[in-house]
Amino acid sequence: MLEAHSITVTYGSRRVLDRVDFTAKAGEMTAIVGPNGSGKTTLLKAITGEINAGGVTRLDGQNIAKMSPSELATRRAVLPQSGHVAFPFTVLELVRLGLTRGFATSATSGQDTLPHQALARVGLSGFEGRSVQELSGGERQRVQLARVLLQIWEPVLDDMPRWLFLDEPVSALDIGHQLVVMQIAHDFAQMGGGVVAVMHDLNLTAMFADRVTLLDQGRVQGVGTPKEVFTDAHLSACYGCTLRTNTPPPFGGPWILPQAASHHPNHIRASARARHF
Repeated sequence: MLEAHSITVTYGSRRVLDRVDFTAKAGEMTAIVGPNGSGKTTLLKAITGEINAGGVTRLDGQNIAKMSPSELATRRAVLPQSGHVAFPFTVLELVRLGLTRGFATSATSGQDTLPHQALARVGLSGFEGRSVQELSGGERQRVQLARVLLQIWEPVLDDMPRWLFLDEPVSALDIGHQLVVMQIAHDFAQMGGGVVAVMHDLNLTAMFADRVTLLDQGRVQGVGTPKEVFTDAHLSACYGCTLRTNTPPPFGGPWILPQAASHHPNHIRASARARHF
């Protein structure tokens, strides 16, 4: 379990997070949602140890402040909102940066190596030799996800869950690839790992998340299942506009929800073994 207590972050005179309590369980996907500026990304950075924060965060009982960078790297992986690549890496070279715990000594050629499998998992087989700078924003986002997945390839290692932290993982993706990425995260949790994702799309959140934490102005406004948290009152108060759940648009206009969508089986081939992606 991930347990964060009284997380407080202040930038100058502005308190971005105000004594936030947050929990997430291995085997589940926990989403952090809320309007812009509510503190979602700051909370993710605090609980992953990327920034200093008041309070304490424990990962499976261990205080992350007392864990070494190498230990953290084998226990959790973090996908940021955006990752600038300053060097002319090929796709395969960038993905290989995620190799840990002896994986770097595995075979370096052939379609069955882990970097190739990670790229196949995100639908980028055949992109290995391409320059990262030549890719679209959505393709770069999926390359970074492949790197992160490779870092914690086994959702459970030595009988301990591993954790996947995602900051807006579908922000640059079309609806088909959004579904693929969310399914990857869902599968990781189903195999015993823990997933914490900062999300803006409330429909995808309702579809995939087991638990939701709703933030507004640096404070928790709701915790529970999507059905419990996504009420008209909660959402309207936090987002500053009138929102209605399960209500079709007026005037007979079209509406498209991911719950009714599925990608074509030949569009992206994804394979998951018992404990691997």
